[in-house]
Amino acid sequence: MARKRRRVVPIPKPPESAFNKNRPAGTLLRAQVLHLRHALARHVQKVARHLDRVGELLATDLDTIKTEGHVSEYARRVTAILHPHGGKRDRR
Repeated sequence: MARKRRRVVPIPKPPESAFNKNRPAGTLLRAQVLHLRHALARHVQKVARHLDRVGELLATDLDTIKTEGHVSEYARRVTAILHPHGGKRDRR
């Protein structure tokens, strides 16, 4: 199947007057701040769920990891935390 060519839409550079760091923020910008705060709070909740496992992994004495199997298991557990969606592939 041939790939479709993406259409490039040129976006003009905004004028210098488009941003004024001293201008009061409008309703749209304030709503964006609210959404950003909500996203950050959700992110913290997701991270907090892993803290016990992170602490356990950080407390692991690396001198006890002696075999390839030990390395594999440690890497699997760390990677599962760092990349939670890594093992879930969309099968089509």
